[in-house]
Amino acid sequence: MQFNSTEPRVNIVNRVRERIRQALLGAKWRRSKAIRLAIGIGLTLAIATFFPIGESQQSVTGYSVGALWTSADVVAPFSFPLQKDNTRYNREVRQALENFYPVLAFDTSSKNRSLDSLTAIFIELTDSGRTSSIYKQAGLSDDERDKVRKYLSDLTRTAPGSGKDLLDRITPAIAKMYDTMYFADHPPEGIARTTGKKLSLRKHTNSEVIITSDKIVTKESLLGQMTMLVEQKGRVPAEVRGTLAKLIILALIPNVNYDPELTEESRQALIRRVPRTDGFITEGQTIISKDGVITPSAKAALESLAEARINRGGPGARVGRVIGTVGHVAIIILLFVLYVKFIRRRIYKDNAQLLLISIILIFPAVLAFFSVQIHTALPLEYLILIPVTSMLLTVLFDSRTGFYGTVIVALVVAGIRGNDYNVALAGLSAGAFAAYTVRDLRSRSQLFTSIGYIFLGYFIAIGALSFERGAPLGEISLELAFAAGNAILSPIIVFASVYVIEGLFDTLSDLKLTDFDDINHPLLRTLSEEAPGTYHHTMLVAQLAENAALAIGANSLLAKIGAYFHDIGKIGRPTDFIENQSSGEDNVHNALSPSESAKRVRDHVTNGIAIARTNKIPEKIIDFIPMHHGTLRISFFYHKAMELVAAGGTIDDMPFRYPGPKPNTKETAIVMLADASEAVARVMSRRDDEATVETIEAELDILFRERIADGQLDECDLTLRDLVIIRSVFARLLIGTFHARIAYPARKPEPQTVS
Repeated sequence: MQFNSTEPRVNIVNRVRERIRQALLGAKWRRSKAIRLAIGIGLTLAIATFFPIGESQQSVTGYSVGALWTSADVVAPFSFPLQKDNTRYNREVRQALENFYPVLAFDTSSKNRSLDSLTAIFIELTDSGRTSSIYKQAGLSDDERDKVRKYLSDLTRTAPGSGKDLLDRITPAIAKMYDTMYFADHPPEGIARTTGKKLSLRKHTNSEVIITSDKIVTKESLLGQMTMLVEQKGRVPAEVRGTLAKLIILALIPNVNYDPELTEESRQALIRRVPRTDGFITEGQTIISKDGVITPSAKAALESLAEARINRGGPGARVGRVIGTVGHVAIIILLFVLYVKFIRRRIYKDNAQLLLISIILIFPAVLAFFSVQIHTALPLEYLILIPVTSMLLTVLFDSRTGFYGTVIVALVVAGIRGNDYNVALAGLSAGAFAAYTVRDLRSRSQLFTSIGYIFLGYFIAIGALSFERGAPLGEISLELAFAAGNAILSPIIVFASVYVIEGLFDTLSDLKLTDFDDINHPLLRTLSEEAPGTYHHTMLVAQLAENAALAIGANSLLAKIGAYFHDIGKIGRPTDFIENQSSGEDNVHNALSPSESAKRVRDHVTNGIAIARTNKIPEKIIDFIPMHHGTLRISFFYHKAMELVAAGGTIDDMPFRYPGPKPNTKETAIVMLADASEAVARVMSRRDDEATVETIEAELDILFRERIADGQLDECDLTLRDLVIIRSVFARLLIGTFHARIAYPARKPEPQTVS
C-alpha cells in the first residue's frame, strides 16, 4: 500500500480504514466453518492465559474469608510449606526493597589514567609544530581556541619550560581531588538526581559504601572548580582560565560508573531473602473442620495444600492443571456459543460478528488480569469495565445478547481474579443496569444517562456485600469511589468505540440507524418523484412494520427503515409495477412474454441491491431488499405461463421465483408480511363488499399460512404467538387506512354568468 506524502492525513486514515473494513467484510472468511472454529479456540486460549496457572501465580481456589466450610474436615495428608498469599508476600518484598540502592562501580585506575591523559594533552598543545584536534573535542569556540593557542605559544616562546611548570603545579591538585571526590561524565543512568538519594558504591568485590547522589560530581559542575584551580596554581590571564579549565576536564576519566548488572544482582538478592512461606503444616494436622469459619490462615493453608498437591504431582500434574484451566474457560465460552448458535443464528453464521464479540469479551479479561498483577491496596477490581461490554453488545446487537454477554464476562472476571464472587456479582449488577439503559438507544447523548444507572448497580452490590461482611465505612467509600470512576469511563469508551466499530465491521447500531430515519433521504425523494405509487406503498409498509415490530418486541426502528428502502429497485422501471401505472394506461406486460415479465419484476430486487450499495446504504438495511420477497413464486406470471403450455405440460418454476434469500430475522420477516398484507388490503378495498377487521384478519390468516407452507419463515425466529400479534396489528391499521367512505353525489359545475 503506497501513499503520497503530500496527501492529507485524513484521507490516508480513511483509506487505511477502508482497506481494513474491506478485509473484515470479505465474503469467503465470514462464512468459513474453519475460521469460526479458530475464533472460538483462539478466544478460549487467549482468556485462559489470564487465568492463574502453575507457579506464575499461586492457586486461588475460591475460598472466601468469613464463609462457612460446609465440606468434611480437611486433614493434611502430608507435610507441606504454608505459602504466603501474594498480597502479603509482595508487600514484604516492597518493604525489603526500601533498603535497595542502585550500585556504582569504582574505577581505581581512573586517577593515574587521567593524569597521564592530562600530560599528553599539555605536550600536544605546547608543541607549536602540531595542529591539535583537542580543541574540537573540548567544544571550544574559534575565539577560545585562538586565545588559548596564542597564550601557550607566547608562554613557550618567552619562558621555555613554563608550560611544564604549569602542568606540575596543577597535577598534584587533580590527584588530590581524585582521592576525595566521586566523578562521573553525567548523572548515572537510572539514578534520580534527588538530593539525598542513597547509592551503593562498590570499591572492591566485598566492600560497599553507602553514599548520597549529591556526592557525585559531573563535568558540568567541575567547570567552576577547575577555573579556580587554574587561577590559583597557574596565575593564568582571566580570558583563558575557563578555556584551560575545559581542556583539563577533557582529560579527566570518571572514577564511578552506574552498573546495571550489579544493581539487578543486588535487587534480586534482597528479594530472595524474603521468605515465601510461613512455616509448615505437618501431616495429620487439621486444617479446617466442617461448618468452621474460613479464616485468613485457613484460606492460606487450603491454597497451600492445593499448590503442594500440584508440586508433588510433577510435570504431569502441571499439565493437568493447564488442561483443567483451559477446560474451565472453554465451558464458559461454550455457554455463549450455545446461545448465539440456537438463539442468534445470524450472528453465529457471520465470523466478522463473532470476531467483534470476541474482542469485546477479551477487553474486561485483560483489565481483570492487570488488576491482579498490580499489587496495591486500592480496589482496582472495580475499574474492570464490565459495563462497557454490556453496553457495546446491547448497542451493536440487542439487549438479550448484551445481558448474556455480561453474565459470561462476569464469570471470566471472577475466574481470573481467583473465583472472586464479589466482583462478579457487582460487575453483573452494573452491567445489567448498563444494558437496560441503552436497549433503545436513539441518540449518542443518551449514553451519558447510563452513568447514574451503572453507579446504582455497583452501589447496590457493593453496599449489600460490604454490610454482609462488616466492612469499615472507609473501605466501602473507596470501593464506591472507584465504581464511580468506572461509571463515568464506561459510556465515554462506548461512545468512541461504537464509532470505530461501525466504520470497520458490518454492524449497524440504532445510533447509526437514526441517520436513515428520514423520509427526505435522496433515495426516498427519488422514489417519490419517479414511482409515486411505490412510495405511497412504502410508507404504508413502514407504518405496518414499525407497529408490528414494537408489538412483539423486535427492533421497530430497523423494521421501519428496512421498509423504507425495500422497493428502491423500482426506481429504474416504475411502470413495470401496477401501482405506478395511470388509469387507462396500457400495461407494459401485455406486450411481454410471461418469462420476460417475471424477469422484469424479479430484477427490482437485484437492481435495488445495486442502487443501495452505490448510495452506501448499510448491509443490514440492504438485507430487506431481497428478503422481503424471499424465494416466493411470482404467481401471476407463472400461472399465465402455465396457461400457454399444452395440456398436461410443465414448466420450470425457478425463473418465476425471486432469488432470495429468505428472511433470517424477525424484522425482515415482518416487512415481507407487511408488504404482502398491504397489497391484499388494497385489493380488498377495491371490492364492492365493505372490509372489516374480521374479514381482513381472515385474508391475512390465509396469506400467513401460505408463507409458512412455502417455507419462507423457516429461517427467522418468529413464533406462532408473534404471528398472531402481527396479524392483529396489521388488521387494525389496514382497516383504518382502507376504510369505507361516504359516496358523495357528483359535483355539477356552477353556471357561468355573462356580464
